[in-house]
Amino acid sequence: MSFSMDVKKELARITDIDTKTMKAELAGILRTGLSVRNYGGRKRIVFITENASLSRRIFTNVKKITSNNPDIVALKTRRFRAHTIYGIDFTNLVANQKPNVLNEMGIFLTEDFSLSYEPVRIDDREHIRAYIRGCFLATGSISDPDKSYHLEVTFPDSLLADEFINLLTVFEIQPRSILRKGNILVYLKEGQEIVDFLNVIGAHGALLRLENIRIIKDMRNQVNRIVNCETANLEKTVNASYRQVNNINYIKERIGLESLPKNLYEIAQLRLENPDISLSELGKMLNPPLSKSGVNHRLRKLDKIAEDLKKRQSI
Repeated sequence: MSFSMDVKKELARITDIDTKTMKAELAGILRTGLSVRNYGGRKRIVFITENASLSRRIFTNVKKITSNNPDIVALKTRRFRAHTIYGIDFTNLVANQKPNVLNEMGIFLTEDFSLSYEPVRIDDREHIRAYIRGCFLATGSISDPDKSYHLEVTFPDSLLADEFINLLTVFEIQPRSILRKGNILVYLKEGQEIVDFLNVIGAHGALLRLENIRIIKDMRNQVNRIVNCETANLEKTVNASYRQVNNINYIKERIGLESLPKNLYEIAQLRLENPDISLSELGKMLNPPLSKSGVNHRLRKLDKIAEDLKKRQSI
């Protein structure tokens, strides 16, 4: 089961909410996910989902609010893979109520049997949380955090998308949006933003799971950075040692190491005898011991002598 489906199942199990909170959540679900479909030559107002828990939640909450049952059907489909989709049909319920439950949520049916929307005002923070939760339950998805951080909610109308974005700013979450295939996609790409969003909608189990994954990923990244840094330093050390040994051997062949000052002679001999050790270790082998910077200074002098000899050779 996907992480996205796990989150929605957790949200669908939220209970002990009052009627107003229930209405706010249902408004988010229906304003975001309701559509007009053709079935048997007739246009129907339906909410389609593969989530059995969500279909039960919508059916139960509509019944509690209106005392009427929407029609619900379960269909088997083999498109891509065998699975069941659930359709909650509001057509008859809307026809029998004036004004109807959808009108109360700012959803209206136009003369050409398409859906239109009017702004809704939600002031209570708990009701805002419920509305945002409903939007996510309807058309939201979240990627597997082991792979990437991405959460999105799709809206059929720009008014609904702008409304959703404005409500998220109440909780200091700043999503982005793009137009895709005629729909507006509102999305979050940062791990911390997604954690904050899950907290807002009440998906605390998913939040903890995501936080654990973030901690493990951060630790892995830190270890990789350290290993990469150490590898780079080792490579740098090896290259420097190779250059130093070559230069010392060149000096030895051209003028002999005995011609060098005592301090340079000592470090040259030590480097030839110990090509693989660090500058700090070389310094400790001298008598008296020398600091890393002191060893580096003497080896640079040897590099300079070798360079001068090579220049003379080329003249």
